[in-house]
Amino acid sequence: MTNESPVRIGHCVPDAPDVDVRVDDEMGFEEIAFTDLTDYAVLPSGSHEVTISAHGETASVTETTLDLDDDTSYTVLAMGVLAKDDIAVTAMVDDPGKVPDGMCHVRFAHASPDAPAVDVRVADGGPTLFEGIGFRESSEYAPVDAGTYDLEVCPAGTDDVALALPDTILEGGSAITAIAVGQVEDGSLSAVIAEDTTMTLAADD
Repeated sequence: MTNESPVRIGHCVPDAPDVDVRVDDEMGFEEIAFTDLTDYAVLPSGSHEVTISAHGETASVTETTLDLDDDTSYTVLAMGVLAKDDIAVTAMVDDPGKVPDGMCHVRFAHASPDAPAVDVRVADGGPTLFEGIGFRESSEYAPVDAGTYDLEVCPAGTDDVALALPDTILEGGSAITAIAVGQVEDGSLSAVIAEDTTMTLAADD
């Protein structure tokens, strides 16, 4: 155990300005724009008070306590709608396990505040990777053969494509999180594809 915890922050609030994130009253991450996901920063393990505010301001729009385990990586997403005063933080443990060279471990996070629960599948009759993922929820990691895929995000239980993700590259030996962001109503629904920390295995391991 290292007594340290890598943490990164994602801004998924569509109507919020750039934000600053303070950790225990000290600036931790500065001027994060909507859809941005920071690099990992190492924090001491344990409990930390985290506040998020508009860039350059001190008044917070949301506060939370993060309890970080030793030697564990986290993705922390701010979600919600500023105008509705419902911004909250969701912390996900980045633990894709050991990934073989010819595989990619894939996870999906739903951060679109006005989208229903969704399924994620491979287009043209391919398999469904994730089912019924609701707002502020994330899936477990799923192992997928490395390659390039046309992915579709559909309201759960339907064939209506709400978001198409063509030519999505899933590299061998890697782990990714696909984060649905934006809003359905104004046509801004999109996805952020982020590479997660991982341990790789040789193909014959």
